[in-house]
Amino acid sequence: MPDLRPHILLIIMSLLLVGISFWAGSDLLTKHLLALSYRTIDKLQADQLTQVILMMSFTVIDTQIEQDQSLTKVNINIGNSLLKTVEMEFPKSNFDEAAIAKTFGLYPQVKKINRNQPVTVNIPVALKAIKAEIKKEKEITLIEVITANKSLRKLSFVFPVTEINMIESMTAQVLKLQPQDVQALVRYQVRKS
Repeated sequence: MPDLRPHILLIIMSLLLVGISFWAGSDLLTKHLLALSYRTIDKLQADQLTQVILMMSFTVIDTQIEQDQSLTKVNINIGNSLLKTVEMEFPKSNFDEAAIAKTFGLYPQVKKINRNQPVTVNIPVALKAIKAEIKKEKEITLIEVITANKSLRKLSFVFPVTEINMIESMTAQVLKLQPQDVQALVRYQVRKS
């Protein structure tokens, strides 16, 4: 019987040599590929917030201020045919009488906004979303415009229509947007009763 030990040793050594070659070669190849720079044709674009300049004329009917440990929430009821409320949030440490006037861009001419005071403002607003709650029974639509502004958080409108194309048209008109921008931002909820 021939001695198989040298043949087995030769096969094991060959396999070991092949394994070490693959390991070393793949390591070198990986380092080389990772060192290369790759250029992409299109850059990644995160969703950009829609920016608008909101021009509003209204009369302040009532202001409600709620304070907790860290925030001051301000709800302003508005006397306007469409705009009904404006909701603001301020860090508790930054809230004073002039904070609302500063948010509306009226400070330093106006230090405090009082009840029944007519106000005309041009506010830059970064829109996050538009929620439309359609109330079929009352034939109205409640619109909440949610913003990414530092203190101005939400604007609430009431439209006397329930048809989606009319809601989008009126929202585009009020916010001075294109209808396709409104369609991209709006989310609907229908209530029949």
